[in-house]
Amino acid sequence: MVDADAELLAALKDGRSTPQATLEALYWRHAERVWRYARFFSGDGEVASEIVQESFLRVARNLPAFEGRSKFSTWLYTVVRSAAVDITARRRRHASMQSAAEPGEPDPMSSIPANEQAPDQIAAGEETKAAVRAAVGRLPENEREAVVLCELQELSLREAGEVLGWSETRVKVTLFRGRRRLRTLLKHYVEAGSAT
Repeated sequence: MVDADAELLAALKDGRSTPQATLEALYWRHAERVWRYARFFSGDGEVASEIVQESFLRVARNLPAFEGRSKFSTWLYTVVRSAAVDITARRRRHASMQSAAEPGEPDPMSSIPANEQAPDQIAAGEETKAAVRAAVGRLPENEREAVVLCELQELSLREAGEVLGWSETRVKVTLFRGRRRLRTLLKHYVEAGSAT
């Protein structure tokens, strides 16, 4: 199986592509998934968009230094996580300096309609997404990161470990705990849904 990211980076390295074209292609391949990760990390669509922007600025600055010892996507999530930590910390400091926090923007991804579904199916799907989003948001930070990277972003235990700076065993144990906690948090919701 050909790694499209590796092909793009090889084309850049041997002069068949420009840095701008390579970065653009990488952006369009990964931006939506990066936004979803940032959204789960921050809990806010506006902050997620800021994280995506900052992440790709960092990628643009550091792309020449990327040596390819790991997959590009693994390196990218490491950059995104770093940007997310920096931005959320900065926003927390800023919010603590202000007496009243401003409300966040609505989630831009929630406005994407699902094709060929009846309105009641769309509503049920949105309700399910909201319940899962809320439950993931209630997880302790380490469990949330493991669940989002492994379950939602579909990174392997090894890749998630590289992003988080953890061993595969730590990722596996933390993921197990996060899944167990999610089952508990969503138990009432699942039971209520099966009763209808």
